[in-house]
Amino acid sequence: MGISKKGKRELEYDGKLYYWYIKKDENGFPKIHIMSDDKKLQLVEYFDKELPISSDYIKNCLRNYFAE
Repeated sequence: MGISKKGKRELEYDGKLYYWYIKKDENGFPKIHIMSDDKKLQLVEYFDKELPISSDYIKNCLRNYFAE
């Protein structure tokens, strides 16, 4: 069963489909939530609010995750 796509942005990276969205934590700090279509990968990262968030930024997050 896939994930709910409502309110999420779609991104293809390295031939796989990912979804991402931004949500504030309980203290009001924004976090990026990134998940694969099959739910095997779920990343949550804080980010600098001054930086523009785009699909390139998300691809860079995934690139850094897979490089580890």
